[in-house]
Amino acid sequence: MASITENKKNGKIVSFKFRVFIGRDDEGKQQFKTKIWKPDQEYPTKTLKKLARMEAALWERQIVQGVTSEVEEEPPSYIKFCDFVNNEWLPSLLNDECRVTTYEFRTYILLTMLPYFGDALISDIDAKKANAYMEYLKNEKKTIYGKSLSPQSRKHHHSTLNLIFKYAIQKGYISDNPMNSVPSPKLRRGKVDAFTKNETTLFINAVDEQPLMLRTMYYILLTTGVRRGECFGLKWCDIDFRSGLMSINRNVTYTTRSGAVVGEPKTASGYRTIPIAEKTLELLEEYRRAETPVSNNDFLFHSEESKSLPRDPSYITKHMKKLMKKADLPNMSPHDLRHTCASLLLQNGADIKSVQDILGHADARTTLTFYARSDLEQMRSSLESTFNFQ
Repeated sequence: MASITENKKNGKIVSFKFRVFIGRDDEGKQQFKTKIWKPDQEYPTKTLKKLARMEAALWERQIVQGVTSEVEEEPPSYIKFCDFVNNEWLPSLLNDECRVTTYEFRTYILLTMLPYFGDALISDIDAKKANAYMEYLKNEKKTIYGKSLSPQSRKHHHSTLNLIFKYAIQKGYISDNPMNSVPSPKLRRGKVDAFTKNETTLFINAVDEQPLMLRTMYYILLTTGVRRGECFGLKWCDIDFRSGLMSINRNVTYTTRSGAVVGEPKTASGYRTIPIAEKTLELLEEYRRAETPVSNNDFLFHSEESKSLPRDPSYITKHMKKLMKKADLPNMSPHDLRHTCASLLLQNGADIKSVQDILGHADARTTLTFYARSDLEQMRSSLESTFNFQ
């Protein structure tokens, strides 16, 4: 019976690959015939799979009866892993218009992966060899600082290998994905870092002593819950002073190769409009006056070279590290201000859906999992008020 493999793009089935065994050659090597079948129109998934099975069965009968003349030969399986990655898989990422940061992240992982597998054929890398690579990452590979790779880093290597082999199957070089038998590193879910109410007050006191631009940055991060890159992607056209609303339309990341890169928000739900707290709006008005003249297309937090270019987002991370130490506060990051925003909103009675929309989460479960936490002060206050029998 012909095997059937679904080829997907963006989660949608675009074609099927049929593969049938036709015998062995003079050296005893298995021979196969393959065919790529694309539906002539869109069908419901269930109907589409049924049609594919019917088409595969018909094609297999033609093979057996020897009446087919338009059969694609199985692509050679002797291509080297490194050649496939460099010449086919990496270009496919660019064709799919993946983010620049995603592309550079994958190429960074390949700096370790390609030398490890060397000249190995892609068809020779089985689950045992793939698992050996994961063990190498866990027990031998070190970072530039001499530390072992974190489970998260090893998980990225696992996912990259998985994507490579999936694409190799799609191109017909291999029939099975060895990563299906290689467990992905498990991540420990640590507690979400966020300021308590008292710590938030101390943080605000420290922020109020900072220069205007930094004050504006910190208030935006804390009171809107935007991601660091979203904050640095803001332009003046995104601020509606009359309505007191902020629109999130872009995200800024930084890579050593490309510098500050302006892209889309992290997810589709990342495009959103957020109410601006009164104090934050006042700071924005003051900051705009200080920045005059400004145009709608200028970045709020621009580079020193031009207002039309964003500042490196790591600027606020470095500053906050120093600020936390000086204010004798926990070593929090700008992303922890996002956690704090959500935590304080929930503690003050905001419903999950509203917090989800403010943060731009696609799934409310993310909001619940990472942010629905009460600080010890609130727990203690609740206990004391509930069980005060005097």
